[in-house]
Amino acid sequence: MLYLHEIIEIVGDGQRAYLDSIGERAAYSERQGISRLMGSWQVVGSTSRWPRVVNLWEMEDWLHWAESLERQFLPGKQDPQLRPWWSNALQWRSGGVDRLLEPSAYSPNREQLQRQGLTAWVCEHTIVRVHPEQRAVYLEAVGQMLRPLMEEWGVLLMGAYAMPMRSDEALMIWAARDFRQLCGLYADASRRAALEKWKAHVSPMERGFETMWLVPSRHCFFYPASGA
Repeated sequence: MLYLHEIIEIVGDGQRAYLDSIGERAAYSERQGISRLMGSWQVVGSTSRWPRVVNLWEMEDWLHWAESLERQFLPGKQDPQLRPWWSNALQWRSGGVDRLLEPSAYSPNREQLQRQGLTAWVCEHTIVRVHPEQRAVYLEAVGQMLRPLMEEWGVLLMGAYAMPMRSDEALMIWAARDFRQLCGLYADASRRAALEKWKAHVSPMERGFETMWLVPSRHCFFYPASGA
């Protein structure tokens, strides 16, 4: 699998409209075999800069990505629906930063998460800056040490990724049932102590990290039923 990760800067109060436009685009994109929406979230403002939206799109591989680029740039293959959608979305967004992501071997894909029946009201999104020669070791440690801890506490891994066009970044997304469950990681003394041991283990590999919490849009496959 290969993933396209987007952090989008939102204009004014256009967040809800933009998220709905992503939902519409995702339905079309999946029908046409362009990509699959892994997630679309609004940033929780108390955890990072806002208003922003994070999108994650799943593709089969690099050749699938090449087809998407052809639909965007090659005159004879351009997607006739892309330009109108793109132009319309400009009223709600002002720019952003994209990343291509390669999943770790243990990172679940969308189909696997759907089969698990994943639901989440909130996700934790972390970009870690690592020493380049340590990234593979860091991601291996996430799978062997951090993932079992988080899953024991009911917080599930949505993805652990490396950026093929940057040597010093890794990205993880964790899904929590609700806000209380995620806050429990920070409030519970025993869990906090276990996380501190994890941080002590990986700190020699890290140069820094940034975490933010995300709330999924209603168009996400894991969005809980109303009233849950």
